[in-house]
Amino acid sequence: MIQQRMLQLLLLGQLLAGPGPFCAALATVDQLTVCPPSVGCLKGTNLQGYQSERFEAFMGIPYALPPIGDLRFSNPKVMPKLLGMYDASAPKMDCIQKNYLLPTPVVYGDEDCLYLNVYRPEIRKSALPVMVYIHGGGFFGGSAGPGVTGPEYFMDSGEVILVTMAYRLGPFGFLSTQDAVMSGNFGLKDQNLALRWVQRNIRFFGGDPQRVTIFGQSAGGVAAHMHLLSPRSHGLFHRVISMSGTANVPFAIAEQPLEQARLLAEFADVPDARNLSTVKLTKALRRINATKLLNAGDGLKYWDVDHMTNFRPVVEEGLEVDAFLNAHPMDMLAQGMPTSIPLLLGTVPGEGAVRVVNILGNETLRQSFNLRFDELLQELLEFPASFSQDRREKMMDLLVEVYFQGQHEVNELTVQGFMNLISDRGFKQPLYNTIHKNVCHTPNPVYLYSFNYQGPLSYASAYTSANVTGKYGVVHCDDLLYLFRSPLLFPDFQRNSTEAKVIHSFVDYFVHFAKFGKPRNSESLTPCSIEVLQSRPDGICDYHEFANAPDAYQGFEVHVASEFQTDRVNLWSHILNEK
Repeated sequence: MIQQRMLQLLLLGQLLAGPGPFCAALATVDQLTVCPPSVGCLKGTNLQGYQSERFEAFMGIPYALPPIGDLRFSNPKVMPKLLGMYDASAPKMDCIQKNYLLPTPVVYGDEDCLYLNVYRPEIRKSALPVMVYIHGGGFFGGSAGPGVTGPEYFMDSGEVILVTMAYRLGPFGFLSTQDAVMSGNFGLKDQNLALRWVQRNIRFFGGDPQRVTIFGQSAGGVAAHMHLLSPRSHGLFHRVISMSGTANVPFAIAEQPLEQARLLAEFADVPDARNLSTVKLTKALRRINATKLLNAGDGLKYWDVDHMTNFRPVVEEGLEVDAFLNAHPMDMLAQGMPTSIPLLLGTVPGEGAVRVVNILGNETLRQSFNLRFDELLQELLEFPASFSQDRREKMMDLLVEVYFQGQHEVNELTVQGFMNLISDRGFKQPLYNTIHKNVCHTPNPVYLYSFNYQGPLSYASAYTSANVTGKYGVVHCDDLLYLFRSPLLFPDFQRNSTEAKVIHSFVDYFVHFAKFGKPRNSESLTPCSIEVLQSRPDGICDYHEFANAPDAYQGFEVHVASEFQTDRVNLWSHILNEK
């Protein structure tokens, strides 16, 4: 089962770093060398493609000094030039994390983790567009390694260079004292430094630094969108793809970071954590064992693993020069962006599955949730702090009526409503709002796709110990199955299968956007504008939908659609006073 595969990944980290069967498979007699002047000489390797014979890989390249000791909770520092020949033929371990997406979260990974991987086609006629991927995982988990984020499908295209990066997660990446002592956003600043590394060095790998596309999924999609908003990242990329996550999602910003840092310190047994200065608090937190610090985060949960994303980006007030975000993303969206950078947004039908499936598939969890239904649902929905208790209760009554048919429990009749509620609040309404703000306030061309193709594999099986593949349709992360090979999580699709055709089509869609700033067949779409949005009260701007074909022999199709749950989006905009 997929759980066993994932737990093997987490518990047996040597599969990604050090001797083992996966690394043994990377060995090759045909070694490669690239020597960017600011990096030093790197020795790479050849890897086998999915449909193609082979491609070239340079893995485990350090782009920053190890963020350990006094550099824990500090902005990343540029890695000095490497001496001698650096072995870039195998990946490094993932950043240390406690992955709450698993039914049984465990701690694994290294704190010394700021490495990136560069993959390129074996044959390159000219400088190629560069695609830089930011992995998801709620800012607390995830992997940039080839065991989970495999480059094979993009390398089969032969048309781009792919870069994947690790960045600090959980408290290491996002804890903040809300001042210059521990400013926060370290994970985002890691990504920014990796993008600067790409600008300096990618031409030596055959990449074009003037054609860089950043793309990410879930929290990685949120991060990609934040780079579009952040002045600190201006000029580092030229197109953006945000999949299943935008900068205005409810889990995008921590509202009380200093309070959170003090609470975490208390749970980690730091004496007098409530009264320490931020300087002493930070010093104390730097001395805590990394595993103990991660486990201390469990004390911040109000139920089970919720909130999943405790450690989040912050608004760095008063830190104008070094700040990654000096204003709230909602305010930045409302003000608009002066630069014209193409933006491709993506979604799947069952975004809410990332949290809902485990509750639905675990009878003990479901009963526990139902015993505290109103309280826990209200917490999950993350109403604005400005809402009075009376207003919260009135909104809860309205939402239970709309999504749960008036029933205050999760059961077989309300399962789909629960999924829709979490999808709408967490993803769909922020997505619609982003499109609306984009066409109103920026010159950025904006495009949308919806990935609705349901194949034989699904990430739903990763979210619960129950066998639920196919039960909930296309869920959060399922589009990743057709962009990245994940040998540590899923078996390969047959090379002549419908799924292999979906991979070719979907990757081509992304590659075309990276090359030209618009997706394949964009001429079939009516350009998105405020007039189009206003003329479609029950829809949205045209988008491409990847879906199962009505004719089973055809397998799948890509067509133009404009349907959207606009009524529920408008309901949420009304509740949140955003319209």
